[in-house]
This record gives sequence, structure tokens and C-alpha cells, in this order.
Amino acid sequence: MEGKPHVVIIGFGPVASRLVEELLPDVTAGALRLTIAGSESRAAYQRIRLGDVSVGRIAPEELSTDNEEDLRAQGVDVLLNTTATGLDPAARIVTLNGPGGERKLTYTKIVLATGAEPIMPAMSVESRHSGNVDAEVTHSRYPDGVTALRDMTDALHIRSRLKYGRPVVVLGGGVLGVEAALAVAEVGVPVTLLHRGEVPMGRQLGTDAGMLLRRELMLAGVDVRAGSDVTTVVVDDGELTAVRTSRDEILPASLLITCTGVKPRDELAAAAGLPVKRGIVTGWDARSTGTAEGHADVYAVGDCAAVDGRDPSGLIGAGWAQAEAAAAALRQQLNLGVAIELDASGAPVEFDAAYGDGTQDSVGLEVFLLKSKTLNVACAGETSHDPWGSDLWDPAAPTVSNWSDTKRGQYLRIVTGPNPSAVESCADAPTGERLLGFVSVGLPRAAAELAMHATRGTIPVADRTALLAAEHATREVELGPDDVLCRCAGITAGTVMEAASTCCRTVKEISAETRAGTGCGTCHKNIEKILAAAASMTAPV
Repeated sequence: MEGKPHVVIIGFGPVASRLVEELLPDVTAGALRLTIAGSESRAAYQRIRLGDVSVGRIAPEELSTDNEEDLRAQGVDVLLNTTATGLDPAARIVTLNGPGGERKLTYTKIVLATGAEPIMPAMSVESRHSGNVDAEVTHSRYPDGVTALRDMTDALHIRSRLKYGRPVVVLGGGVLGVEAALAVAEVGVPVTLLHRGEVPMGRQLGTDAGMLLRRELMLAGVDVRAGSDVTTVVVDDGELTAVRTSRDEILPASLLITCTGVKPRDELAAAAGLPVKRGIVTGWDARSTGTAEGHADVYAVGDCAAVDGRDPSGLIGAGWAQAEAAAAALRQQLNLGVAIELDASGAPVEFDAAYGDGTQDSVGLEVFLLKSKTLNVACAGETSHDPWGSDLWDPAAPTVSNWSDTKRGQYLRIVTGPNPSAVESCADAPTGERLLGFVSVGLPRAAAELAMHATRGTIPVADRTALLAAEHATREVELGPDDVLCRCAGITAGTVMEAASTCCRTVKEISAETRAGTGCGTCHKNIEKILAAAASMTAPV
């Protein structure tokens, strides 16, 4: 590989894994030298399913997406337990610290995929000995019982403590906090969810659906406490025993899981003088927008990247789209492949279609699904429009449809609006509308139907009550070949059907062949149905 362009990737999470996959043909062809450095002791895995590992549902190895020995055999230089401590863009040198000590690598291009780190809340520590306070309240380091859930080490630490069945407190009422609390409750461990807002997931669901979610969480065994924070952790003989809340309550706890947000790991870029704004600022091609010498050779993808200056979305699908855009840009810059097709705004066509342009005019909406064995909650887009605050005579006003059945734990909110072209032509037919957003609680069939429309950029049936009528029908939503089955990877049902009919017999084989099912795992059920249907077609009569 002497004399070949050298691409270095810093970080080895699922987004970096996708980038390696995209560049691997150039490596095996001998056209590119590729080095990837990860701070963990293992290669990339599906972080989005760490909750399943933390409660013992699956083994850590089931999340693996890469094998370092296989990558090395194909020519990739894999460095584990290695972090980047310095970056000199002008000299194109990155300083690494790993098992062999400090080393400096020169590169042609470098991609920062350093991800994000959890924001740990400010809490005091009250030390006790045999139940008696033996030290003043301090701001010293938190005990081992206080942890986030961001990587495999966190998940395994939580798993080791849950086996004793002692009380757990989860801090944070967002998606991750709700998922963590539900997972703990589902394995029979007492759990309390503390959140600062009025209702859990209030930002995504709104007040009404959030109230229903709160009730359903309590029915599932989660003790939910609104308007609460943790001010102090109580440690007895070195072990976490309780937490003190902002309401001056003392709750027993052998484990405190903090789900209070993340921040991009952009310190390396900031120290190197690259533009940083809640992430490393990049263009649509994932390249740094910096203008100093060497800045154009720095790329960023995933949770550390602020594409076009926007906050990182935190969604795996968006990260994978960035990785694909970065790979295309790298190939073009290094003369390894065909030119990138750009749209009128100068954005890569494939990247723009998958990631959206950050406005509601984008094709498709990002869908949030609560990963739980107990509750079905889904939402997408903008749903905060006031149904009584719109001018009925305004052709641009959104339409808001609400339905709820609190006794059965069901809620549905659909917001639609006209397409700009329909407004300009004064058209009012349903085909001139678009789905702006939806919230669904306890309605899995309606959620699946609306999620398909959100992905397509279309609207549900004109009569919204048809969704409710279909909810109790025996037939589930049928996916057509062009419908997206795996929203994380953007893989259609047709792609999975083709793989199932030709070469794949298991979900794992489907994932390896098509990438479907490599994200949150919520599409595994549909993959299994397609596999079963394909098997029945080929079974001997």
C-alpha cells in the first residue's frame, strides 16, 4: 500500500462501521490504505440495542457488526483501545494513544466518527458508614452504582447489578430513559423513573399522549415521578444505597441510570481549530467547512457531526446516510470512483434523499419508535399544532385529528398539511396533502401504517377513522415490495423478499446480505414473516 492514499477513521461505532463497509472494496482492490482507531476493546456493535444487553435479554456478541480479524485479513489496519489525543490538520498528522503507547500517523484524509458522550447531571455525594453520616456532603466522584447507558461497558455494568433485584432509579424522561425504565420493569426489578418535565417524553408526544404514557408506565410496574431531579447520591460503605431528589425525597437505589442527554465529542476538532457548533460543522458531503490549511481533508460523521450547522439528530439512519455521503466524497476527492450526483442545492442526491434537508419539505420523516416489549409508542414530525388555533379558510393551515381511549391505553394524533404546490394551485384534494407528523400510543397497526406514510412522504387515508377501524382487524399491515421495512437502513421489503427467496434463511443472514435489521431490531418480526413465507413457497408438497 506504499504510496496509496491513506484514510484514517477515528472512532469505531456503527456509523464508522458503515463507512468502512463502503470503502472496503477500494482497500481490497489495493487502491486505498485504511486505518480505523476505536477507544473500546471490541469492534463496532449495534449500540441502539444496548438496553437488551443490560437486562440480560441478549448476549453482547449478538450485537457485533464487525470482526477485527476479518477486517485485518482484508487489509484494514484496526487499532482497538486507542484514542486520538491530537490533530494537526496543516501537517495531516493525528496523534494516537493505545496499547503500544503514543504514535503519530500521517493521513491523506481523516474522518472523525467520535460520537457523543453522556451528560452526567450535577449531584452531590453523601458518604455514610453503617448507616451513619461520616462525611460532609461533597462533589466527589460518583460511586460505581451511578452510570449512563452509552456503551457495552455500561450495559454489562448494569446487567451485573440487576441480577440482585434491588431497587433501581432511572433519571430522565426522554426516549432513552423511558426505554431503560421499561426494560428494568420487564425483568421484574423495582424501578422508579424521575423526570424534570410534566410528563415523560413530553417533547415528542405532547401533554395528552404523555399523560397516557405515564399511566401505561405505571401499569407496567414503573414508579413515575414528575418534576423531580436527583440532587444527592447516598453512599454507604462505598455502595450506592439511595438518592435524594429535588423534592427532598429519599429513594432506595442500588443503581442510578442517568439518561439526561448527550453532547458531541468534538474536543479534538475544536483543539485543532476546526469549526465547531454543538458538533463538528460539515457540509452535506461530511467535509469540514473550515477554510484553514488542511481543514478540507477532515470529515465528520455520526453524533459528532453538525451537518450544515444543525444539531446532530442522534438517529442511526441519518448517521449511516452521512457515512455513505462521506465515502462518495472521499472516492471523488481521491479519484477512486465516479463523480457524485448533486441536486440543485449542491447536496449529494442519495444523501439528501436519505437524510432530508432539515425542513418539513423533505421527503419522508424520521420515525421514533419506543423499543419495548410492553408498550407500543411511535411518533414522527411536528405534532404541536393547535387544532383550534388554525384558520379554517387558510389553505396552508394544517389539519389536526385527535382520538383517545384512555381506558384501553390508546391515543392517536395525526397532523397533515397541503403541499406547497397544492397551495399555489388552490387544490384541496387529499392527494395534495402531506403528513406533517403523528403520535401513536397503544395502536401498533395504526403506528405501522403511519410509519410507512412518514417514510414515503405521503398521507394516510382521507377518512382517519379507517385507521382505527383497521386496528382491530385480524390482518396486519401488508408491506409492499417498495415499502421500507427497515427504517434504520432504508431497506425495502422487496429487497428482503428477494434475499429470502434466493440465499438467506435466517434473520442474521438477511442482515448480513441486505443490512436490514442491523439497527434498532424492531423490523425483525417482519423479516421473520418474510422468511417463513419464502420457506413455505419452497417447501416440498
